[in-house]
Amino acid sequence: MGEHTGDSLRDLAKSTRAFYARFEVAPETQLQGFITNFNEEVFELVQAALEGTDKRHIAEEAADVFVTAIGVCFASGIEIDQIVEQVYAVAAKNDAKSHETHVVKDGKIRRRVNIQR
Repeated sequence: MGEHTGDSLRDLAKSTRAFYARFEVAPETQLQGFITNFNEEVFELVQAALEGTDKRHIAEEAADVFVTAIGVCFASGIEIDQIVEQVYAVAAKNDAKSHETHVVKDGKIRRRVNIQR
């Protein structure tokens, strides 16, 4: 990859776009293949996490998931600015959650059902 800008998501997207171009892959014509690849990478991440013995390998698999997720977005016509916008929207939404509004249930943080407003 070229120069790091300090914006890791944009750097990764730029690298991913260049990777596909280098192999003459047009993401917009490959949605199903990109989804299949994404699912394979998620499986590999889960397997690495379950093994839990090699933190570097887990991080590598997570990075592969990020790359393939960006590929799915590109194949769906979504550009990096839209992804970045939603990353910040999700972060803001998560920052607004508290123990008063949400509870951990079955390993997931869920909205409390009986919230009085």
